[in-house]
This record gives sequence, C-alpha cells and structure tokens, in this order.
Amino acid sequence: MDENTRIIIEVRLEKAREDLMTARELLSLGRLRGAVNRAYYAVYHVTTALLLTEDIERRRHSGVQSAFSHYFIKTGKVEPEYARILTAARKAQESSDYSDRIELDRETAEEIVADAERFISRIERYLANTGIIPTNEALEEQFK
Repeated sequence: MDENTRIIIEVRLEKAREDLMTARELLSLGRLRGAVNRAYYAVYHVTTALLLTEDIERRRHSGVQSAFSHYFIKTGKVEPEYARILTAARKAQESSDYSDRIELDRETAEEIVADAERFISRIERYLANTGIIPTNEALEEQFK
C-alpha cells in the first residue's frame, strides 16, 4: 500500500472519530436526529477507510455497504454483526434525515451511537492487526 493511501485512511479514521464524538455530544443535548446522522457518518467514514485497504472506492452509500459485505463479511475478515450495524445506522439516518415523520426515540439513538462506537473500534482493531495503522503498543513505544 502506498503512503498516499495510508494518509487517506488516517484522514477518514479521524473523520470517523470526530463524527462519533459529535454524535455523543448531540445525544447528550437530546438532539437525536443529529446524533444518528453523525453516528452513521462515523461508520461510513471508517468503512470507506477499510475498503481502501483492498483498493476499493465506491461513490454511493449503497456501494460502500455492498462492498463491505462482499469483501469483509463474506470472507470472514469481519463478523456479520458489523454488517447489521452498518445497515441499521444507514436506515435510521435516512429515515430521520429524509422522512417527513421523525419516529426516533432516545433508546434507538443511544443504541445507534453505541453500535457506531463498537463498529469503529472493531475496524481500528482490524487495521492495527493487519499493520495498516499502528497498534496502541506501537504508539506507546514511539512516545517513550
């Protein structure tokens, strides 16, 4: 993998982390729709970073979801529950952002934000285990 791709992966990971922090903040303020939107985009950004490890770019959200399932779930690299998290987050985001009726309760929003956090942690673990990003131990060693 070239250095430019590694940089793009890091940028997308940072976007995901920032979106997750924003989702948590919005949730604490009771802004459920915004929290779900940012949680979905956190998952989306980390998924696009992951796809770059296989030299895959998709323009449409459905393409990102499909490629994730094909290249990471079906191959057993990532557990199937993470495909369900991506699907649920996308559906909730689309419903809350584009529907004229907002049917989003706090419990659902909290679950989506918590699942987004698990999703990001899992993908970061995969990226660290495959040497794409430094492990926590490598970072600690670097700053000794």
